[in-house]
Amino acid sequence: MLNNQSYWFAARTRANQEINMRESLKKLEVIHFLPTHFVTRIYTDRRKRVEVPLVGNLIFVKCTKLEAFSLLKNYSLKLSYIRDITTGSLLMVPDIQMERFMFAVNTAPELLKACNTPFVAGDRVRVVKGDFTGFEGELVRLEGKSHVILRIPQILTISIKIPMDHLQKIPSSNNDTPNYRKPFTK
Repeated sequence: MLNNQSYWFAARTRANQEINMRESLKKLEVIHFLPTHFVTRIYTDRRKRVEVPLVGNLIFVKCTKLEAFSLLKNYSLKLSYIRDITTGSLLMVPDIQMERFMFAVNTAPELLKACNTPFVAGDRVRVVKGDFTGFEGELVRLEGKSHVILRIPQILTISIKIPMDHLQKIPSSNNDTPNYRKPFTK
């Protein structure tokens, strides 16, 4: 990791403070990404459309490592950076993964659904047609419908409904070990 190069860092915020953190980062002119979507909340006297985070307590920040620590020390932002469990260093999300994730969130947020349950490993697939061309993931079946599971290791798993004819199987090899952990089974 170079000290003068910008990286995407995954960070946790305090509960229900994601939008406020986004505004603070905007004021400091720090590149960031907060995946959100709109939901309709029903109150006793009215309905209101509100913006809520797609994943609770999670925000992505693009900066150098020194700037990342400066946000905590000099500006007292209530962030805690997620650490890579294998190396112990700050977890960095590769630019290509962030671009694809931002594209998916911004293109079709109604297709995305946060998944908090572990999945059994399935076939690795690549999307070859449609808006998500180039994405790679794991094929699973939920309630009889086909879904592609995309994972940002240690951070997020999302499920996208994609027609089977838009998918191509990626041949598995012993050298092609996925970057995520599979659930423990007896």
